[in-house]
Amino acid sequence: MAKKTFSAGMTKTGVLDNAGGEKLKELQAKTQYNFQYIPKDRIISNPKNEKYTQDGIDSLMESIMVNGLRHNLSVLYDADQDVYRLVSGERRYHAIMKMPEQDYNTLFPAGIPCKVEKSDISEIDEEIMLISANHDVRESSMEVKRWEVSRLKELYEAKKLKGEIRNINAEIAKQLNISERQARKYTTAENLIPELSELLNENGIDLNQADKFGKLDEDAQKSILNIIKNSGSIDNAEFQSIKKLSEERAAEAKQYRQALENANAQIAEKESTVRFLENKINELEKTPAASKSREELEAEIRYITEAKDKAEKERAKLQTNIEKMKQQQREKEARQTEVSDAELKRISLIAKTELALTELENKFDILKNNKSVIRADQDIKIRVEILKRRFEDLLADLSS
Repeated sequence: MAKKTFSAGMTKTGVLDNAGGEKLKELQAKTQYNFQYIPKDRIISNPKNEKYTQDGIDSLMESIMVNGLRHNLSVLYDADQDVYRLVSGERRYHAIMKMPEQDYNTLFPAGIPCKVEKSDISEIDEEIMLISANHDVRESSMEVKRWEVSRLKELYEAKKLKGEIRNINAEIAKQLNISERQARKYTTAENLIPELSELLNENGIDLNQADKFGKLDEDAQKSILNIIKNSGSIDNAEFQSIKKLSEERAAEAKQYRQALENANAQIAEKESTVRFLENKINELEKTPAASKSREELEAEIRYITEAKDKAEKERAKLQTNIEKMKQQQREKEARQTEVSDAELKRISLIAKTELALTELENKFDILKNNKSVIRADQDIKIRVEILKRRFEDLLADLSS
């Protein structure tokens, strides 16, 4: 037999008498939280909850029957249908609906306890409220958390266009109880290539890595993916080398776009010059014979025609250069395939060498500032001498 629980409106032997129960409900309805008992047949599911899994309903039903309803449902009143639409508590609602009628009547004689939210809100605000409420009561997977951030970003972008908010990441952070920095990391992770995105969902990489990887171009991310596939992980030295190559490609692409933009601007200028000279020639050809001698008109038309021909040639040359630039860019992009294992190894070695040199440069001042210690300690002095000879051998090998 189900264990009875005690909540507002109930006594040890069950529900309060009708007058007491109704009075209690009336008082509660007037509180700032607008708490009400609502019969289950007046509550409906919210289609926007479909993104969230509804598993474990049977075990949840048993838990409610034994331990009671630990969290009230959150609903919106739909005046058109005279029903209450769920905002939070979809699983709890389905668990209650699955109960035997006798157990339901025993546990919820006055109806299901619900917090009735303000009904005069937009569809966008309702969905924001729904996502926030589900986030608070569920332990979601990385995939669902990412969907929550992505969907909230879309909703807040719509609100920003209306001038209702300013900082999207701040609003997301507030709804999901995370930092703005964390919200930005989730947003950056949406730039991952599909394979890395899947790794993030499966906890193959963490959110901090996803944030770093998502800032790089597609080729760089493919290189990272290859290293992870081959080694199981990627160290910081390897990442920094790939990041450097990505930045170099980005700089080259920027130079290409700038050169293309400049060339197109010059073409537009030449076309404008050609049109002006054509109009000038037409005007001269229509000039009355009395205003200028035939020789003067012919000379002026000839001069302007030559200028027009020169401008047309320059325009054609610019167009040819643009086509060459585009072809070179296409060929460069075609060559940028996935990095080979040998190239990845080279990247890793370069990264580790640069890291070693940087560490040595940082530590050299310590040695320099402690010359007296080196002179006094024979063992340290010998180690410095050995290091000196090793550097001499290295420099000799580099020179040969």
